[in-house]
Amino acid sequence: MNASQPFPAQPAIIEIRALRKTYEEAGQPRLILDTVDLDIYQGEFFVLLGISGSGKSTLLNLIGGIDQADGGSIVINGTDITRLNDRQLTLFRRDHTGIIFQFFNLIPTLTVLENVMLPEELRGDRSKQAQERGREMLHRVGLAGREATFPDKLSGGEQQRVAIARALATGPDLILADEPTGNLDEETGQHVLELLLELTRDTGKTLVMATHNPEIVPLADRVCRIHEGRLFVSSPQQSKEYTR
Repeated sequence: MNASQPFPAQPAIIEIRALRKTYEEAGQPRLILDTVDLDIYQGEFFVLLGISGSGKSTLLNLIGGIDQADGGSIVINGTDITRLNDRQLTLFRRDHTGIIFQFFNLIPTLTVLENVMLPEELRGDRSKQAQERGREMLHRVGLAGREATFPDKLSGGEQQRVAIARALATGPDLILADEPTGNLDEETGQHVLELLLELTRDTGKTLVMATHNPEIVPLADRVCRIHEGRLFVSSPQQSKEYTR
């Protein structure tokens, strides 16, 4: 299966063409992504699999508009984000993308509910309806009754569930997750992953996840490995040899 083969019966939500990215390392350019072409489809769970330094997080950050490409284009729902300025990128992320980080990135001085509602606040929505959506998301991630709790009173798994609720609170089409279970023990990480998949599958969201954990592969619709700046995309079954 190549990188442009479609996910069955769904339109592409992300279209990447001739994407290039280099970093300077010890005074020398290091090629991370070399003229990459890739389509990711509506409702797909797409895994970027690889060791640290392989470029998976770089690609995720480019899709999220957190980093800038050296060349090529990234079109998300018809908008080429590589042509947007910083303010336009911020507004685009706010309205279209939910991001889940490995280290939770919760604001310690805000309560659980205030953290979940932060994207709504940034959109200028402080309505009762927004609060109810925040409470509903906390209920769905199993944290009903913890709305007034501060993050330092939560376990790692609970903090990551708050981060998931925050990412999904505004109903974005695209969810980006960078090693979302990497800072959790195995059992807690499995529960968090199952919850994330349940919530995104139920709502038809596209989930793109960067991970080094091969145990996630069987759950994915497609798997991408990055080697020497190029992508190798396959089905989970075709990736079995890589996970052994």
